[in-house]
Amino acid sequence: MWVKSIFLILLLVTITVKSFSSTTPLIKNVYRGGEHFEGPHFAKDEGALYWVDISQQKLYRLNVDTGNVTKRDIGYGPVSLVVRVKDHTQLLLVSARSELYFLSWNATERDTSLRLLSAVDIGLPDNRINDGKADAKGRLWFGTMGNEINDRVEKDQGTLYMLTDNNYINPQPKVRPVSVSNGIAWTADNKFMFYIDSPTRNIDVFDFDLETGSIRNRRILFSFQANNITGVPDGMTIDRDGNLWVACYNGGMVIKIDSRAGKLMEQHKIPASKVTSVMWGGYDYSTLYVTTSSRGLNAAQKAQEPEAGSLFAIYYTGSTGLPENQFAFANADKY
Repeated sequence: MWVKSIFLILLLVTITVKSFSSTTPLIKNVYRGGEHFEGPHFAKDEGALYWVDISQQKLYRLNVDTGNVTKRDIGYGPVSLVVRVKDHTQLLLVSARSELYFLSWNATERDTSLRLLSAVDIGLPDNRINDGKADAKGRLWFGTMGNEINDRVEKDQGTLYMLTDNNYINPQPKVRPVSVSNGIAWTADNKFMFYIDSPTRNIDVFDFDLETGSIRNRRILFSFQANNITGVPDGMTIDRDGNLWVACYNGGMVIKIDSRAGKLMEQHKIPASKVTSVMWGGYDYSTLYVTTSSRGLNAAQKAQEPEAGSLFAIYYTGSTGLPENQFAFANADKY
């Protein structure tokens, strides 16, 4: 009888351990050695995660099947945005300074591989593009920011734009003024758009019309100050349940927010204080990729944060994301 009891106890312990391990998030360092990693974008049809190093002016590509990482030097100025072009494998839209370029990953020559599509904030030479994403119609929403010195940005110099294959010469301003245009996300039904202007320390929500691309009724969904969250909100993504996942720059964590109630649900500590962005990836979109920065850290701080400037992956969050939208542009490969 006692043997049977011991067996049942061991079985229960095993089931409990398996259950616990399958739902306890695991944070893994995927790639280290960057300075200011940002802008992760997952392309499922390639099995690849793209991201950038803003200050080093580099573009990275992770093959999720092999773990192999390759990179490209852009060299035109700060590189902050990368989005796959729809229906064109390994054709990307990237930003450098305040310009947008098409780039074929397989092209051999740096200069000839970059094809200028658009430029914004003309007359504001210290401005640059920051974050951006495509909506469900394939329109690119991207924003700019003012001159940055030692993590301080000139206030109200930027704009959030919407760019299509019809207005790429003069992208449409959607929000102005902006100080540091950052994370963008949409609900699965495309009725709401979430947006971050980092210095406000708020996550805002708009009513969104997918057909027209119009936004209205801006209001605060979540305040870092009111919820005692350290740092400022940076990059952001959304999961299948409609919850937001937000990178906390100078906060050392990723937080999960109920996008309906505006309530804090979870906090995930990252071994780097400057957490810059987040994006779902993996073939089932269950891996949360997290980019971080080491920029501005002194020697003592770098010794305390040896993994700062790394790409991380969080597994077993219990959540999954949605496929990331790609930029739609007719005949982009021939542009």
